[in-house]
Amino acid sequence: MPEQEAFSILLVDDDLMVIRILHRILSGFTPIRFATSGRMALKLARESVPDLVLLDVDMPDVSGFEVCTVFKNEPALAQVPIIFITSHESQQLEAKGIELGAADFISKPPHPPLVMARVRTYQRLKMLSDTMRSAVKMDFLTGALTRRQLEKVLTLEWLRAQRSSAPLVLLLADIDDFTAYNGEFGEEKGDTCLKSIADALRSAARRPTDVLGRYAGGKFALLLPESDAQAASIVARRAIEAVDALQILHATSTTRGRRISLSVGGGCRNSSRSTPRGAAADAIPNDLIAAAERALTIAKSSGGHQARFVDIAHIESPHAALPGTNP
Repeated sequence: MPEQEAFSILLVDDDLMVIRILHRILSGFTPIRFATSGRMALKLARESVPDLVLLDVDMPDVSGFEVCTVFKNEPALAQVPIIFITSHESQQLEAKGIELGAADFISKPPHPPLVMARVRTYQRLKMLSDTMRSAVKMDFLTGALTRRQLEKVLTLEWLRAQRSSAPLVLLLADIDDFTAYNGEFGEEKGDTCLKSIADALRSAARRPTDVLGRYAGGKFALLLPESDAQAASIVARRAIEAVDALQILHATSTTRGRRISLSVGGGCRNSSRSTPRGAAADAIPNDLIAAAERALTIAKSSGGHQARFVDIAHIESPHAALPGTNP
């Protein structure tokens, strides 16, 4: 038996024989659900949005055209491709379906090779669309999240931490003297350096829940859910040591023996300290970013190639920093 392919299909027809035939043709895909009425189809689609709908035009309660109209008017369902199934072949019928937003038509009785060809076409389109959406979220050069996507994830993790009173840390990791490195060796070598640093940061943040983002230029961010300053300092030390181990020559660097080094600043939402304080109780994700940037400034002004941490409860204090990492 061939391995089933993850592509969610909803079959909608009031004729169970047609549903059985289609299910047999498409048995290699999963999950496959079916509905025998328009109302049932809408209920199932709203519960779990399908990747593709095969929809009968003629149904007694709600017609296929009416179901299609509802799909295209609901934001969560509007992008789902709909293939109409009909025993009536006419240009007027197809024109109406296309006008309503249908993707294609299949005649009854269903012809297996044609059905498979149509479904595989929309499966490939979905894969392409998923790839394009993923590319928008990822920094093309390093494979890290883009700054915009990172901020979205930070907002979600912040809300989750607020609900559960869990700690949360944002690390900003900046390549020391990276502008000078680019000027010295050129952008091509600079890009190679950025890729290597991104890989080193991935090796330092080992949990599946840790998130790497490209923050700006030679600066990256690591979002560490359910981590306090102590746990994050271990990650920061691993990151600094991993970059150090790359032994990337940097003749004009003022830190770490003329080779590429890393400075890290950590913003901490430590539930045991932050939440009881009035300022922190009203804190927002931007306060975590501000704390991380303050900590990074302290690390850089202290000579670089080290980590410092600032709790969001202390961001009003210009010199407040928790103990850091200083290899």
